[in-house]
Amino acid sequence: MNRRFRLAAVERLRAGTLADAARALAAARREAAAERERREVLRCELSATDGPHRGAPYEQEAAASRRARLRDEIRQATDRVDVATGRELAAAATWNAARADLRAVEALHERHRLEVAAADARADQKATDELAALARRPDPGGDAP
Repeated sequence: MNRRFRLAAVERLRAGTLADAARALAAARREAAAERERREVLRCELSATDGPHRGAPYEQEAAASRRARLRDEIRQATDRVDVATGRELAAAATWNAARADLRAVEALHERHRLEVAAADARADQKATDELAALARRPDPGGDAP
């Protein structure tokens, strides 16, 4: 039995691919979280922005304009959140595929390891049986009268 696992290079490549996919997934998750945070900041800012109840008409117009601008920014932030969430889902799918590919090779490697261990056990048993057979043979020139 060949003791060397022939797919070791494939396993290393797939492990590298999985590591790359994990980094991309982490970056996508950070990006999505940052976009959600930006949107939440804008929402808080909008809820805190209240027009003056009494004041000059230009102050009321400025407050209304600011609220309209914040609403537009919230819509844009929501679009960015949707895009970032889509990237996160795509990165998660890529990571899952890379993990499945690596697990397949790891299963083959484990099977190979078990077969090598079984071959070693058979070889040890054969050596033990041969030694036992030699020990039980009568000595041809020994105790004969």
